[in-house]
Order: sequence, then C-alpha cells, then structure tokens
Amino acid sequence: MRIFLGGSKGLVLYEDEEITQLHSEPLVSAVRPNSGRLVAGTESGSILIYDGNGDVRVAAKDLGRGVQGLAVAPDGAIFAGLIPAAMWVSTDQGETWDELDAFSGVPNADEWHAPWGTPLVSAIATHPKDPGTVFAGVEVGGIYRSRDAGRSWTDLNTPVSDIHSIQICPARPERVYATTGEGGYVSDDDGFTWRPMGTSNKRQYTMGLAAHPSEADRVIISASQGPPPTWGGPDGARCDIYLSTDCGRRFRTVVRNLEGGVHRKALVINSKVPSEIVFGTSTGQLFYSNDGGETFDEEAADLGDLRTIVFA
Repeated sequence: MRIFLGGSKGLVLYEDEEITQLHSEPLVSAVRPNSGRLVAGTESGSILIYDGNGDVRVAAKDLGRGVQGLAVAPDGAIFAGLIPAAMWVSTDQGETWDELDAFSGVPNADEWHAPWGTPLVSAIATHPKDPGTVFAGVEVGGIYRSRDAGRSWTDLNTPVSDIHSIQICPARPERVYATTGEGGYVSDDDGFTWRPMGTSNKRQYTMGLAAHPSEADRVIISASQGPPPTWGGPDGARCDIYLSTDCGRRFRTVVRNLEGGVHRKALVINSKVPSEIVFGTSTGQLFYSNDGGETFDEEAADLGDLRTIVFA
C-alpha cells in the first residue's frame, strides 16, 4: 500500500510500513490531479506541489487562513475551498489560482456562521463526467451547486446547514452524499431533494465519507459523539465507522469507540482497488481494510493528527 498522509506532522509518504517525510508544514487537504503530481493545502493558506521526485514546492501563498478542501474536475481544473469561506480555481495543475468571486457574493452569504470559529468551505465535490458541475459545502451555510465551473452558484436549501463532506457517487452521478453535524444525507436528484441516512446510528456527528466507485449503494462514513474541539476531552471522540450497502438506509458498525476522531478527508477508498479502504484518526492511528470495509486492522500509529489521505 502506497499513500500520502497529511496532517499535523506535514506531508508523509507511507509505503509498505516505511515512512518518508516530504514536508513539515501542517496540511488539511490534498488531491492528485494526475498520476505524477500531488497538490496539497496547508493550515496557513498555501498550496504545495509534489511532483514525485525532488522537494515539495510552494505554488501559492495566503489564499486564506487555510485550504480546507481540494477537488479535481474531469478537465483537470482544481477547486479549492478556504477559510474564511471562499472558492478558488486553478486551470494549470495548481501552479496559479484565481478566486471565484461569485461564490462569496451569493445572496445569503451574510447568514453563514460557525459556532467554533469562522465559516469555511468545508467540502467540495466535482462531477466525474461534467467539468462544469461543482458542489461546495459551507460550515455552517449549506450546500451550493455550480453548473458553469464556479461562475455562478445555486443554494440547494439542504435540511442541515452544518456541512462536513460531500461526494458525488462515481457509479451514479445524480446521487450526492453529504455528512453533517446532524447525520448523513443523500440526494438521488443532483441535490434538489435530500433524505437522511443512518438515523438509528449511535453517533450522528458525521465527518468522513467514501462512496464505492462501482457499487452505487455502498458507502462508508465516520461519526463521533461531538465536534472536533471535543475530541481531546476525557472521553475522546468515541468515533464509529459505519458501512451501508443499501445507500444509507441501514448501516452496520464496523469499528467502534475510537479515541481519535476521523476528519472529513481522512477516510478514502482506493478507486483502482476498491476493496482497499483506509482511514486515519486525530490521535495518529492508521487503519486499513482489504475487504471493502467489512473489517479494519490498525496499520500504524503515532502519525499525528491525520487530516487528509490520498492513495498514491
């Protein structure tokens, strides 16, 4: 297994139990726009690029107070979500960036709020076939959709406005999954209507989410007893991992009561080998499944606060 790990200890390449430190600045997001490049976002608002050999370099600085989300469109455009809540785009593999001013100017942007700090773009999802369709989630402010690659945006009026992650189902692109502070949600009509998932699950503060690339009804999520600021308390995060094979109507608990929580980009499925699923925790544990999430084993520990994972 070869994966990139990003978090409080910076950017790390993990390969067959060997750890290679690539950069020390704390990360919160990362994507691979092509097989040879990794683009990562830092807590300080910088964009880093790693081309597979040599050093990690800084491509942009001061895009905000943190690059919270990154997503790649099918035409290669990279979208970035920031704190304070704003959207940026790169059309040259992350080398240069432009702000999508229309996003910050949506009519109800003045209503965005965040009980734990500043409103942020917490999640971005790009359509697997249509480069113009982009979803962006605001914590706290709801989900917005663009049909023209970010030049204009529509408020989807989601039932919960505390958005943590969004993913368009690769096997059925009209299906959109989201995790929120009040459980998971799914839409089967491009975000026009939503239904709750896993209402009987013990934990409802959902964060991580990964949809299977070919089995449209298979989805796995993480959920804790409370938000990240509470994870360091005496009870820890009490994080569970839930697996569904019927589009979230029913879930099975496959991991229980983790001390560390799982952040929004720290639960991923290998798109090339979908039986492989990895998640990392805020207490530095790395877990691996080779049976599609039915079971997990601890792969490594002491990796810091893991915020983002990308298969290499």
